[in-house]
This record gives sequence, C-alpha cells and structure tokens, in this order.
Amino acid sequence: MPSSAFETAILTTALYGVMLIVINMFSVVSQWVFIDSLRIRLNEVANQVAYEIAGIYSMCLQSKGELAFFKPIEIPVSISEQGYAIELKKIGEVWHVVVYMETNRAINASSPIWEDPGVAVHVGPRASDGDLFTIIRNHGSYTVYYVKEDGALHSGVGKPVVWARKQRYGDQVEIRVGLGWLGG
Repeated sequence: MPSSAFETAILTTALYGVMLIVINMFSVVSQWVFIDSLRIRLNEVANQVAYEIAGIYSMCLQSKGELAFFKPIEIPVSISEQGYAIELKKIGEVWHVVVYMETNRAINASSPIWEDPGVAVHVGPRASDGDLFTIIRNHGSYTVYYVKEDGALHSGVGKPVVWARKQRYGDQVEIRVGLGWLGG
C-alpha cells in the first residue's frame, strides 16, 4: 500500500533531522579531540621549559662566582598553526610554567617548577635590570631580552632561551632565572 504524501514528508523530515544530529555530534566530538590534542602539545612544551629552567638554576647554584648565562630552548614555532604564549606564574605557593593558546586562553597547560623557594631563587629580572643583558664571550657577544614579570614569551619571537644570573649583594647571593629571547 503506497504511503500518503503527508507520511513521506514526515519521514523525510525525520531522516534529515537524524542526519543533522549525527553531523553535529560528530562535529562536537571532533572539536573535543582537537582541543585535547592541543592541550597535550601545550603540556609537552610546559614540561620542557620547566625542565630547562630547573636545569639552568641547578647549574647556576653549583657555580662559585657571579655569572650570567642562557640556554636556547627548542620549542615549536606554532601548535596546529596557531600561536601560543609561555608565562612563569606563581599559583598558590608553587611556581608553574603556564602555556596557553593566544587565540583562546582556556586551552592551556601548566607544569610545576618548584615551591616558593624564598630567597634561594627569584623569577624574572630585577626592576633595575632594564630590558636586556649582554653576555660577552671570546667568540662574540649575545644580547638576551627579558620577559618581564607578568609578561609572556610569545611563540615565533626570536630564538627563545632560559637564562640565569647569580650576583652578590654584600653577603647575600641572589639567583634569578627567567625566560627571554636572543636579539641580534
């Protein structure tokens, strides 16, 4: 028995509705997977930068005299063709490396470095340090630009580095670490 025009219209509309729901569900699930993959990549960058900062601090701590040095870090220029930023933030009593997408700060990852070390180490340059410091070696000089406190190192800006400075102020020894980039 043939179906009426009304039944055909209802069944066709229902079929299109089910197809639209399936397409929307696929879109939502694929977006979740994409965001999750971005967070995994951001977490890898955060862990690498935290490792490099802890390593450069350890090398600075073991030295006897005053010094200033840096280490270039190899991080991706972009993640999924999008820019990201790296910050050193104190969350509670713990310093973290926080990496987030510049287009959407809600997509982020962090890696702890250490609990508040008090006088043992300071993050970022002194206010009197200016915007940069220059390291002069026998084979040339390097200018390292600081990322100021509450600032971010943006992906794709120069050659990213972690830096450390050990200085004496009377009887006190101060170690500072931070992020920066090489200038030319």
